[in-house]
Amino acid sequence: MKNYSSIIILLILTKIGYTQNTNLDYKYALKVYNLTTFEEHTRSRRLSDTASYRLQYTSTVLQILHPTIAIQWKTSKNNFHEIELTSLMLGKLGAKTEIINDTTNIGKILNGNDLITTAISIRYEYILNFNKSKDRKLVPSLGFGVNSYYRQNNYTPKISSSFPTSEKYLGIRTFINPRLTYYLTSNFFIDVNIPICFFDSYFLTDKEDNPTIPVQERTINSFNYNQFPKIFSGRIGVGLKL
Repeated sequence: MKNYSSIIILLILTKIGYTQNTNLDYKYALKVYNLTTFEEHTRSRRLSDTASYRLQYTSTVLQILHPTIAIQWKTSKNNFHEIELTSLMLGKLGAKTEIINDTTNIGKILNGNDLITTAISIRYEYILNFNKSKDRKLVPSLGFGVNSYYRQNNYTPKISSSFPTSEKYLGIRTFINPRLTYYLTSNFFIDVNIPICFFDSYFLTDKEDNPTIPVQERTINSFNYNQFPKIFSGRIGVGLKL
């Protein structure tokens, strides 16, 4: 009886092996994505420890064209790990408003500042594949992702009545990511996915070099947690099997 059971189990495993999706028969892949994202962020700063009012800043960002690169590798269970370099940036932006005397062509700056931005963002995702035992080109999957990021903004004003400020963000976001992958050829495939962010937490260091404020009050540190933040994104990519 034991021999019959062993034979049956062996036949089942053999059949599963023969019906495995051949489109998943690769170990590594290189992907190039375009990531489209809309984000809305709100932060506030109290005027003083005893004030009943606070300043609130709301910013929105829409990125339509944002290329990223990712590496994917397969697990022993025909699922995937993936790491993506989501953002890498170092740049400077300057702007000013002047009033110009037409006669002398001499100007006076009314407002303006220089902004230096540093940013890095990396995503790791575990991708659970479906249709693993059926030889189909269209493979649905579900990803579970973690995105760590760092961003620093340094503002230098162009007028003496304003003071330099800076913001430093160090955070982590988690995503659930429904995916559809279509295998075009034996080497190339298309990956479409919609990351859904269900929490965003970060440490924020907010500094203002205002000499009228006591030194110990110029820097404010805070921890922020947002469940289901206003972050909406979509990603489409082309993959190359290696």
